[in-house]
Amino acid sequence: MEEQLYRTFYEVEQKHWWFVARQRIVEDLIRRRIGLAPGSPVLDVGCGTGAILAVLSKQFEAYGTDTSPLAIELCGKRGLKNAFQCTLESFPRPDLRFNLITLLDVIEHIDDDLAVLQQARGYLKSGGSVLVTVPAYQWLWSRHDDLNHHKRRYTKAGLEEVLDRAGLKPTLLSYYNTLLFPAALVGRIVQKASGSANDTTLAIPPSPLNTLLTSVFSFERHLLERSALPFGLSLVAIATPK
Repeated sequence: MEEQLYRTFYEVEQKHWWFVARQRIVEDLIRRRIGLAPGSPVLDVGCGTGAILAVLSKQFEAYGTDTSPLAIELCGKRGLKNAFQCTLESFPRPDLRFNLITLLDVIEHIDDDLAVLQQARGYLKSGGSVLVTVPAYQWLWSRHDDLNHHKRRYTKAGLEEVLDRAGLKPTLLSYYNTLLFPAALVGRIVQKASGSANDTTLAIPPSPLNTLLTSVFSFERHLLERSALPFGLSLVAIATPK
């Protein structure tokens, strides 16, 4: 990923509606679907600038990895001590095992998504879980995917297949960012029709709109508590070793 994107993420992650709402959904899934005990060891793979890792560190014994030295430097600015510049394969604490490993919008960046999921499975404690989020639908590919160096987007069946091949069985597999899907779809169509090369997805909207979008997207945590959603801009999975 481009270095400037890490700097942008660091500036917007605690305010931009998408990041704030995703964080709320992740926290809710950990609390309600996984039921992780306070103090449990957790690993955030591809932790970026550390926004989620900082939240996890308040409740759990949390570690993070990222391949970008700038990302780890920005984690340090958040006061995070357990963030390491490495791949999961070269993680400097191979003795550790985790109750939860998160890969939040990570595996779409990796050529061999199967290998990293297999590595994550190997770091799980007995009864542990992985929590994975990815962008949905290859036909939604946009300038944003290019700039973020994505390798692919996923369908529900495609994500389930790679989890299965990695020896992981989903206890939750759902689309999400569903309520805003129609508006986003129109936006993508307009962008492609205009031939625009600009990516405005990380721009923070005016405060009232940003608050509204945060509330709408965040509300999906209540829907995911009950059932899987049939479509959406992204996918979320919780899986355990088979």
